[in-house]
Parts: sequence; C-alpha cells; structure tokens
Amino acid sequence: MKQTTIFGKINPVISLVEQTSLFNPSPTYITGDYITATANPYILGADEVNFRVIYGNCAFDSNGEVVSFKSIHSDNAKLSGSVIENWGEDDSVILELLAQQQGTSVTQVVSGSIEGMGMMF
Repeated sequence: MKQTTIFGKINPVISLVEQTSLFNPSPTYITGDYITATANPYILGADEVNFRVIYGNCAFDSNGEVVSFKSIHSDNAKLSGSVIENWGEDDSVILELLAQQQGTSVTQVVSGSIEGMGMMF
C-alpha cells in the first residue's frame, strides 16, 4: 500500500565507507542526501518517543514528487519533553529536530507516496 511520507534534504549529507572486500585497498564512499523517520511506536499523549531515522537517496518524478527511496543507513533516536508535548500537526518540525540531533540539518522538505514506506509518524 502506498502512503505519503516526508523526506528532508540534509546538509551535510551522510557519507559511509564502502569496501568490496577486506583486502580492497581502495574503499569508496556512498552518500545519502535525504532523511526520513518513523516513530516506534507513537502513543498519543506520550512524553517520549523513539524514532527510527533512515538516511538514503530519493528519486523524483517530473513533478518533483518522491517516487522511490533507497536506504543506505539507519539509526535510533529519542525525543522527549516539550518537543513531543507540543508536536502538533507539522511532522517536518520533528524531522528537523531529529536531523539536528544526528548532526545535520534539513534544508528542504519533500514528500511522496512510496510503496511499503508507511506513514512517517
């Protein structure tokens, strides 16, 4: 089932070393320009929420909508207190806070309906 998900373009981008074998003297780097997250789980009225933060790259259609997302790394993060209590309806605020906590920042928010991604929050 396709559901709308938001993604944040990040700066700096995530950069991971990729090595084809243990004896390869020339590792390469893969980068991810976007971040998304899912709450695991979000309980209405909670004062603390665990998130799965996912980094990767988006592919876009001619209208600028995200049509696919390739994950290259994921991490766990937690937000609590007034941030969660005042969440409201704008999920991009939470995405920006998660990015800051991880050491990057969101420069643009985009969305798309992607098979199997589910709702962001």
